[in-house]
Amino acid sequence: MKHPSLRDQAYAIIKNKLLHQEIAPGERIREDILAEEISMSRTPVREAVNQLTAEGFISYVPRKGLFAIELSRKELEDLLDVRLSLELLSVDRCINIIDDHEQQLGKVKKTLEEWELAIKNKRYDECNSYDSEFHLGLAYITQNIKLITFLKDIESFMQIARVTEKKHFTEEMYESSLKEHKEICAAIERKDKETAFNALRENIRNMKKNIRI
Repeated sequence: MKHPSLRDQAYAIIKNKLLHQEIAPGERIREDILAEEISMSRTPVREAVNQLTAEGFISYVPRKGLFAIELSRKELEDLLDVRLSLELLSVDRCINIIDDHEQQLGKVKKTLEEWELAIKNKRYDECNSYDSEFHLGLAYITQNIKLITFLKDIESFMQIARVTEKKHFTEEMYESSLKEHKEICAAIERKDKETAFNALRENIRNMKKNIRI
């Protein structure tokens, strides 16, 4: 089994810090400080930062330096609009082929069970990961490689949106979000496209409503 390179390790660590806002949006990024924090040399850190800059997670401001991406409300709403279009396609495809992929749908339902358990045990920090697993799980059922790739590409930005959205979440709001996802899954299982689409649109509407920037 091939071990990840130092650059790949640095990339994963720094990206995780950005997604979970351990590096705050708009915060200046210094490669020397990052290298010291994660106990690596400057070279793999610089390569990782360059990749994250190319992917849009870090912005370069001439004569000022590097900064963690700071998404505006408009940018987050645009991101959610794109995601909705992709998710509608994903759900439509899932329903069309679900009879041949019951095992994969079972994995999605298992994610919902683990999500519910996390809420009951007040492990709210795990909810974003289960949210992501749910949507990517549906995408994998479609076996549409391009769709999966596009959804994975925006999923990291979605994690930033979820962190922003859930800063003020109550237990009731976590439960409501889980309920929306259960409705999507149940509608797919029943092959009820209209209900699935409506539940998905409601989920996106609520995300937009809960984003406070």
